[in-house]
Amino acid sequence: MSKESTVTNKQKNVKPKSRRRMQIGISFTIIVVALVVIFMPKKIENHTSASTAAPMFKKHGELTLTKSNGKSVVSIDIEIADDDAKREVGMMGRPVMEEHQGMLFVFDEEFLASFWMRNCPLSLDMIFINKQEKIVTIHKNTKPFSDDSYSATAMTLFVLEVNAGFTDKYGIKEGDMISWKRN
Repeated sequence: MSKESTVTNKQKNVKPKSRRRMQIGISFTIIVVALVVIFMPKKIENHTSASTAAPMFKKHGELTLTKSNGKSVVSIDIEIADDDAKREVGMMGRPVMEEHQGMLFVFDEEFLASFWMRNCPLSLDMIFINKQEKIVTIHKNTKPFSDDSYSATAMTLFVLEVNAGFTDKYGIKEGDMISWKRN
């Protein structure tokens, strides 16, 4: 008897119930694999022309927010964007930021600052701060990937970006102050 006829005879000897179980097992495996592929977390689309990975948070210093009476409210780690290249990129493409982290934009001179959310997947609270380190404007819960303009209502030397809801959670208001230092 040849090997082929042995395999054929073995296949003929497989009981219909076993064959059915094998078909169900294969079908189940295919369904599970399909579900994993469909529901697997997908990479956030990078809406910029660059195909680089989102930069990770780099701690450059610390910032403390205080009430106008000087009472400390909360301290956070900050990444500092203090040149044109860093300010241009800002929070673009970053899918996450921890609660006690923020990005501090530092400018060379005061001006009426205006920011947008282009290529930024996070909703943020934007805090505009003058040269006396006093908060002059807060824009809460900005819209991700938006070209809408979020402008200061007074001259600005710094802009602090934190996660949306941060200012409400800690009771940060216009007139409150910041103090910060580099590492």
